[in-house]
This record gives sequence, C-alpha cells and structure tokens, in this order.
Amino acid sequence: MDSTLSKEINLPAAPGLGAGLTHWNRRRRVVAGVGAALVVLVLGYLVIRPVHLRWGATDAEVAAAMPGDLSGMRWTRAVTVDATPEQIWPWLVQWGQGRGGWYSYDWLENLFGFDIHSADRILSEHQNLAVGDSICMAAGVCVSRVSVIEPDRWLSWQSADEAGQPVWSFTLGLNPIDTGHTRLIVRESFSPDALPAAVLVAIEIPDVVMELKALDTVKRRAEGAQPALWVTGFEIVAWLFALLCGLVAGMLVIARANWLRPFTIGISTVIVLLGLTFLFPPLWLRAVLDVALLAGVAWAWRRPDLAGRLAIQK
Repeated sequence: MDSTLSKEINLPAAPGLGAGLTHWNRRRRVVAGVGAALVVLVLGYLVIRPVHLRWGATDAEVAAAMPGDLSGMRWTRAVTVDATPEQIWPWLVQWGQGRGGWYSYDWLENLFGFDIHSADRILSEHQNLAVGDSICMAAGVCVSRVSVIEPDRWLSWQSADEAGQPVWSFTLGLNPIDTGHTRLIVRESFSPDALPAAVLVAIEIPDVVMELKALDTVKRRAEGAQPALWVTGFEIVAWLFALLCGLVAGMLVIARANWLRPFTIGISTVIVLLGLTFLFPPLWLRAVLDVALLAGVAWAWRRPDLAGRLAIQK
C-alpha cells in the first residue's frame, strides 16, 4: 500500500475521532452531558411517578377504602393472579423477615444486613398469624404489628409513634374476579405528620422497586411457577447492560468530534433505565430495550467510512 495513503488512513484528525478536542472542550462536554442526563432523569421521574404510585391498579382500586388506611400520603399497586384467594392467602400470612420473607430482592436487602430469605414454599409454622403479632422489616427491626386479619381477604399491619398513634400502614387485599382469578392489591399509607414530604418521596423510590418485585414473586408462587433464579438474574443483567450502554455512550460523547449520535443514545439510556427501574416491564420487553440500546451504541460507534475519509483528506 502506498505510504502516503497509509498515513492518510491513520491520520489522527480524521473526522469523528475527536482528536482535535481540547481538555477544556472535553470538560465542558462532561458537565453538559451529566447536566442533561440529570435533567432527563428528574423530568422523567416526575412523568413516571404517577404511574408507579398506582402501578397495575384500576381507578376503583385506587379510590376504594382499605383496612388500616391513614389519611396522609399513600400509594396503591395491584396485579392479577391466576389463582383463588385461598391459594394466595398462605403466601401472604407468612410475610415478614424471619418468616416467609418479603418476596423481593433478598440479595439487595441482605447487602444492608436485613437477613431476609423469601420462602419458595408454604411454611406451616407461620400460618397462624394473629392481631398484635409483630412483622419484622429486618433482623431486629420489628416495629410493626398486625392490625387487621381477615383470612382470604385482608391483612394489614401498622407502625406507631411513641404515643401509640399509627404513622404507617401496609395492607394486602384479595379481590376475587372469578373462580380462578384474583386481584392482589397492596397499599401503603402514612399519617399526615409521619414524615416530611421530601422524605416520603425519597422512601417511595426504593419502595416501588422492592414492592413490584414482591407482587410478581407472590403471583408466581401462588400460580405454582417453580422458583427460577434466572428470572431475577436476567432482571439484574438487563439493568446493568442498559447502564453499560449509557456509560459507553457517555465516553463517546467525550471522545468523538461528532457527539450528537452518542448523546442521543445516552439520553435514551436514561429513559430506558427509568422504565426498567420503576415500571417492572416483562422480561421480553427488557430484552427488546437492551437490544435496541446495543444497536444504538453500534450506530453511535460507527466512524466515517474509508472512502469518505480519503475524500476529505484530498
């Protein structure tokens, strides 16, 4: 190959490679990129928040009164289970740390020392729950007591302040649809002066992640699906893969002269991560979103073709 042609091909200033970017320009891109991502993150959460606060619930279920309701902030979520209330109830009545678990991401809770192990079978020794019994959030954290128990229909527990007034209520309800389908409803409510509004908003963020997983786990257990570690593993990998796509896009924004493509993919990744985190999409949709992001990263990574680069050099 001609040496001149070889030099032209390897010329560091080729378009799209960002070789001419100064240190100051790169810093500006970092600040602008992070700022744009944060703006999309906040605005996206504000859009998605009303959806996850009533995830799966109908208007009637959101408006309906449930035992244990407190008059402050609350959220209601629901799922249809292909089982009867009698088949679902044993899984609910053994809820709690040291009992049947919280049916959520045990590995995540246990990172904080909660010592939670969700049951994959009905535990006969935890089927006789009574009003006044403790429900533990974590090992040694048993601040809630059962306030309502109506077999096959309602289960509610509350935490109280030093004066004995309830400040937080967690209620599970079973509403049969027909002979083989039941609506499983979960509601959390707070007293008006329980916590500052900003704190409650902060609480709802991890709460939705764990609660949607719990609804899905109970649904699977009651329907007789065999516990599958790959399901949780896939959810985690899908989230991490989307995050990786976003990080790669961010690096390309900094490194490439042509930054618009990777910037578009980076912002798209933020939106996808919001959906994966707060809307609990089905596994097939998670896979589709990840494949779409991968295709986007490949599109952003693509550099000008050889002919175009040679033409520019001439």
